[in-house]
Amino acid sequence: MKKRLEGKVVCITGAGRGLGRALAERFSAEGASLVLGARTTPEIDELARTLGDAIAVQTDVRSANDCHRLVDAAMAEYERLDVMINNAGLAIYGPVDTLSENDIDVMIDTNVKGVIHGSIAAFKVMKAQRSGLIVNISSIAGKLHLPNEAVYGATKWAVNGFTGTLRLEAAAYDVKVTSVCPGGIDTPFWRAMDYYPFPDHIDPARDFMKPEEVAESVLEIALKSDRYVVPELVMVPLIPPR
Repeated sequence: MKKRLEGKVVCITGAGRGLGRALAERFSAEGASLVLGARTTPEIDELARTLGDAIAVQTDVRSANDCHRLVDAAMAEYERLDVMINNAGLAIYGPVDTLSENDIDVMIDTNVKGVIHGSIAAFKVMKAQRSGLIVNISSIAGKLHLPNEAVYGATKWAVNGFTGTLRLEAAAYDVKVTSVCPGGIDTPFWRAMDYYPFPDHIDPARDFMKPEEVAESVLEIALKSDRYVVPELVMVPLIPPR
């Protein structure tokens, strides 16, 4: 039986771990050919070998040239690009007056410029194809005002604003654009941090969504009819009061 994404080409940034890896595995399971981007290559090299129909391209999304090189690699290998998932991102939490200039720059350059660079690179190809889907992974922090997330939240509000406007521009070329705003996801992202901006009674491993659950929802967006677009998907963990 033919898989649902057989013949489709999907590009994912930040693909080496966490949600990016879950996305790669889920889209691969549906038959997609994958182009995996990340700053460090050992993880995406291993993942590409594991998945089979995939290539790995070292990509720092802070660089517009790297993002265009990633999309160029997709075109060189597969001659099309159907889905671009701008997933790479990072957060540095804490009171705003404790953030260094470098902390601020790296979040803006990765979370905002990275999404813009990746979207533009993909849109140029999809515009010519007159088809495609761009999915920008944002955050619930781009919908709420959360303490100790001032700059991180600002980057995600920016992603949502950019995505909404790009959606309007892209529609004229039959290209769909969606932002996905998940709440807490149980990934190494949290376990690697000493600072948790949530109450002590919340345990990410127990209470947060699994990356596979978010990946499944992104997949469902990619499988929607070409006749309509999902402008935005907001997902939050169902955490009961304790």
